[in-house]
Amino acid sequence: MRAAVLTELDGAPRDVVAEAELRAVLEQLAVRGVEAVGEPADAPSGEPGEKPLAEGVRTTAGEPAPPAGSGAAEAVLIVGGGADEPLAGAPLTRWADAAGAAARAGRPVVVTGLALDAGCAGARAERVRELLGAASFVGLRDPASLAVARRLCPDHPALHVGGDATALLAVPGPAPEPAPDPARAPEGAGPRIVVALTPAAGPFTPDEAAPVLTALLDALVHRTGGTVELLPGAAGPPGSDSAFHDRVAAQLTAPRRGAGEERAAGTADEVVARTASADYVVTTRPRAAALAAAGGAAVLPVPTSAYAEQRMQGALSGWGLVEHAVPLAALLTPGDAAWDTRAAAQQWAEETVGRREAVRSALAAAAPARRAAAAQWWDAVARALRGGAPGDVPEPGAAPRGVGAPVARALRRRYTVPEAAGARPTVAVVLRTHDRPVLLRRALDDVLGQTFTDWRLVVVGDGGDAGAVAALVEERREALAGRVTVLHHRRPLGAWAAANRGLRAADSELVVLHDDDDQWHPAFLQRAVSHLENPLVSDDGVLVRTEVVHEQVEQDRIRELDRELLWPGRRDVTLADLLRGDATAPSSFLYRRAVHGVLGDYDESLTGAGEWEFLLRFLETFTAGLLDGRPLALRGALPDEPPARAEARRREDLLVRERHLRQWTSENGIGLPLYLSREAQDQAGRLHRRLDDSELLVRELLALAREQAERIDRLERTVAEKGFVAFLRRTWRALVGP
Repeated sequence: MRAAVLTELDGAPRDVVAEAELRAVLEQLAVRGVEAVGEPADAPSGEPGEKPLAEGVRTTAGEPAPPAGSGAAEAVLIVGGGADEPLAGAPLTRWADAAGAAARAGRPVVVTGLALDAGCAGARAERVRELLGAASFVGLRDPASLAVARRLCPDHPALHVGGDATALLAVPGPAPEPAPDPARAPEGAGPRIVVALTPAAGPFTPDEAAPVLTALLDALVHRTGGTVELLPGAAGPPGSDSAFHDRVAAQLTAPRRGAGEERAAGTADEVVARTASADYVVTTRPRAAALAAAGGAAVLPVPTSAYAEQRMQGALSGWGLVEHAVPLAALLTPGDAAWDTRAAAQQWAEETVGRREAVRSALAAAAPARRAAAAQWWDAVARALRGGAPGDVPEPGAAPRGVGAPVARALRRRYTVPEAAGARPTVAVVLRTHDRPVLLRRALDDVLGQTFTDWRLVVVGDGGDAGAVAALVEERREALAGRVTVLHHRRPLGAWAAANRGLRAADSELVVLHDDDDQWHPAFLQRAVSHLENPLVSDDGVLVRTEVVHEQVEQDRIRELDRELLWPGRRDVTLADLLRGDATAPSSFLYRRAVHGVLGDYDESLTGAGEWEFLLRFLETFTAGLLDGRPLALRGALPDEPPARAEARRREDLLVRERHLRQWTSENGIGLPLYLSREAQDQAGRLHRRLDDSELLVRELLALAREQAERIDRLERTVAEKGFVAFLRRTWRALVGP
């Protein structure tokens, strides 16, 4: 039979490992009598006709894909969704449209190897629901993707984990030797450490990521005596990551071997062979991590985003390696797991080397069952493409192999989504909202996007539509993983009443407020928590650089108008600055919960001045640091503040000052304020008199200046007239003589 195959490679830059994986899939189909042809030429209409598969992909070894128009396909197979970024945009739309058209035409639709992120919601979730609903048989790449699919299509009868073809690729064998390079370490010197990195996936810049990965490589070389082989293009388009590999190579103190950029042009077979036959693989690429495990290498996976971590963890747990990936964020600020990045890298490298043989044995023991399960999976896919029942679907995963890594688990603890929410997390995030679902949707995703994950979210709906809040939270149930509490006021009680109720609803060590119109950089919690946990820091709170963003909500769209930096010249946080009434932002301030035992709750009688008043009380007793550098928080603001709100803020400012003055006088008497008020009055009088004198002097100077200007003007006219008459006399004498 003939099946139209849609892949993530269509129209995309060449990804050599994805290309090899797809080729393995097509070979499995060909063995089972399924002839793979290209994507339907006009998928939305469901009319016959195909176009070729991605360039270089062949249905069997040596046989090119059939040309376009060589006959109508009887089924549609969608392969992929395993890229480094979540499935979205044009590929998702194209797949959903093609699947819907085929289903309406009565052709079987099968989806295999699909990866879905836990944050899949909104319009993107609807398109995924359309895709899954059109398919009779669906394979997801990992258990997390399966959970998302079951939420979106709870009644679908055939959702399974399956379709990852890396197990079919990596049968270890001798790796091709690179060309000799006299400037580098000699070939064969110690274990081979293959490195496949990505330049900028996730919230961290290459400047932040490169030193961390370099420290890990140096630590691994120090423990093994091996040499580093940089392999750009091991799981991405050629040349896309060469510059980042060069950046890491320039910082290495360890010897490295193998050619560099020329490896990006290597064939898929060569890249697969070199990765699968390595002794150690250090990678930020999910596909490269899966390939290394399939090949039996000791892999050190460093995901740079939450989605990459999900993909890596799913792929490795299938081989019995649980809690094996260590996020880049955990190495940047390891917290209580290690003193600093270098110490964390040394500990992880030591653990990896010590457990290498146990890991390799576990992977070798799991390999036959994994490959047998893969073969059974493609049997089920072939049956489904023919319109039959897929039959028994094998369980592709493997039981934990008893080679758990304590150091890796300790580093992961606060940077990965927990299986069960802790009783007392590090941070409680109190998110206040009132009838602004568009902003609330963004705020929820903002919290879920944090690299630091040891938090409890308390959503307080201060009046408004409780159903809209509940629906938005339910869309993100997998990503929230039990770390959320939703409270609702039937009528609005005010922002600070909502803050107090949220504060009491979740125990934690640290607290931060987050309004629905505010935003955070993904590393906000990570950086702020790291500051307060630094043993050399005595602060009880920390503020971050903040920008004020003026924006408007237009139906389901948020339009930014402009932004400005808050406190542009400030380098620290002082009570003297706050006494002037400097603007603050509650969402940029993380502090220890214990301070409420001294300061009490937020003042519920205030509105706009509530955060300023609390910070005043805070700085009377405690100290707060300021994280310099790029802004980590954005404070939402109206484009033009209504006059009534500005006047209310001014009145609250006076109210707070009056309250503190009364408190001081009740404890210390009225004498000093009386003296200071008279002194201020006298100083103001003297200043006014000096201003009056200055104004009088200015008037006199202006009069003198006008008089001088007039005299100069008269003088210029006189000189001009006399000069012209003298010129005429001289001319006359020259003509008529003396």
